[in-house]
Amino acid sequence: MFNLEKLYDNLPWLAAERSRLERSVAEGTFPHSLIIQGRNGMGRRQLALWIAASVLGAPVVRAGRGTDAPEPIHPDFVSLEPELDKKSGKQKKSIGINQIRSLIEFLSLTSHGTGGRVAVLYPADRMTVEAANSLLKTLEEPPGSTVIILITETLGHLPATVISRCQRVRLVPPEPQVALDWLEREVPGQQFSKLLEFAGGAPLEVLALKAAGFSEFANQFMVMVDALEQSGISPVAVAAKCRDREAIALQLLEWRLSERIRHNIAAPGGVVEGSQAVTNAGFRQMSQIRDLRRVINRGINAELSLAGLLLDWYGGLGH
Repeated sequence: MFNLEKLYDNLPWLAAERSRLERSVAEGTFPHSLIIQGRNGMGRRQLALWIAASVLGAPVVRAGRGTDAPEPIHPDFVSLEPELDKKSGKQKKSIGINQIRSLIEFLSLTSHGTGGRVAVLYPADRMTVEAANSLLKTLEEPPGSTVIILITETLGHLPATVISRCQRVRLVPPEPQVALDWLEREVPGQQFSKLLEFAGGAPLEVLALKAAGFSEFANQFMVMVDALEQSGISPVAVAAKCRDREAIALQLLEWRLSERIRHNIAAPGGVVEGSQAVTNAGFRQMSQIRDLRRVINRGINAELSLAGLLLDWYGGLGH
């Protein structure tokens, strides 16, 4: 199962979309292929599981026990994600062509029940070019009674030919109070407003960050960035301490830059001459950070890339 740590019966910000899609299944108008697009932590995978259960007429996964992830339990359901590397034990960066070929074979088999077969690909934008091309013919001519659901954060990394053959559902963050009320029910007594803002309004991302010890890492990282700007630590040393958490480090850098730029622009009298260079450097760095965030999980050397970006911070950004 695609590393889904918990199943949720109720995500209120998805209720309307869930009802619409399940009604489409009941009416026999559901598409053969669907793209669910939205940022991490919006419940994209949960929505896909609800759809699969509606199509197949029964739950498709069983909730895990303790720290175990949910397990697939329906013979006509399959989920596809990057495989584990046999040597390192870590998840690979991409979904390869052999995985897609196995998926196509699964979809061509006779289903065990009357609901057909359902496949979920997450994250679909991690398919290699060869894998995406292999899937294309199945999207063009899907076997009878099959549904393929692609999950992605952005459409920009999916081939236009794949996108054009799928209906699209775009999930947007809920109103902050809706998200905070839900978080309060899940984890009573916690203050989540700042973390929700950092997570871009995605409630499940808030819980994931909390579980990963985000606050402690964020505090340590900001101390290192302060030291970096005072020439007290090297970019290479900072990047080494962020190993396997480079994506969060980039997000924190973008957050810090946004705050600094807003402060400079909102200063009485506008941006003064002394801070103009800092503001301009901040905008350039922001663009570089966003470019790197788009490719950080695509096989590049993340630690080295972060160290290169942090060179601009050594001795003070803009100086």
